[in-house]
Amino acid sequence: MHKAGRDHLEFLLEVMGDAQWFEEGNIRLLNTGRAADTIRRAAAEAGWGRTLPAGRGLGLAFHFSHAGHIAEVAEVSDGANKQLTVHKVTVAVEIGPIINMSGATNQVEGSVMDGLSTMLGQQITMEAGRIEQSNFHDYPVLRIPAAPTIDVHFIQSDHSPTGIGEPALPPLAPAVANAIFAATRERVRTMPLSLAGFTV
Repeated sequence: MHKAGRDHLEFLLEVMGDAQWFEEGNIRLLNTGRAADTIRRAAAEAGWGRTLPAGRGLGLAFHFSHAGHIAEVAEVSDGANKQLTVHKVTVAVEIGPIINMSGATNQVEGSVMDGLSTMLGQQITMEAGRIEQSNFHDYPVLRIPAAPTIDVHFIQSDHSPTGIGEPALPPLAPAVANAIFAATRERVRTMPLSLAGFTV
C-alpha cells in the first residue's frame, strides 16, 4: 500500500468493496457495509489526513471480532531514543443497538488499555519448562501517566446486538504500528514493542 502510493483509508475502503453481507442475517460473518461505515467514522472523528508535526503520525486499522465491526485510529509520536507517546486512540464501533452506553464505553476503553499493555511490554518466556515472569514487575501493565485519550463512537443500528467485551483489542496493535510507521518510516513487526527498543 505504501509502496503503491495509496492512502490507507482509501485502500481499506476499496478492499471492502461494495456493501454486502457474506450471508444475510448471519452476525458471525462480515458485513462490508458495516465495516466501511466504522472505518469512515473512525477516520472522520480522528481527523484523518490532517497535517501533523514531524515525528507524529496517525495509524488506522479495522477488525471484525466476536461479530463486532471495530475501526481504530491511533495518534502516536516518537521522541528521543524511541520514547513513544500514544496521544489518542479514536474508536468506531458497530455492534447493533447500545442499551448501556456507559458500560459499553468502559468495555471499549478497557480493551484499548489492555491492547496497549500487551503490545508495548508484555511477554511470556519459558526456562526449563517454567514461566519466568512472576508478577507485574516483570509483566508490566500500562500505568496511568502513559494512558492515551480514548475517544469512542458507537454507530447505532437495527442489527442484532453482539458483544463488546473484547472486540476493540485486536485492531489496537496494527493501528499503533501503522502510526509508528507514519511518524518514523520504521516498520514494527514484532511484539512486544520493547523488543524493538521502544519505551513509553
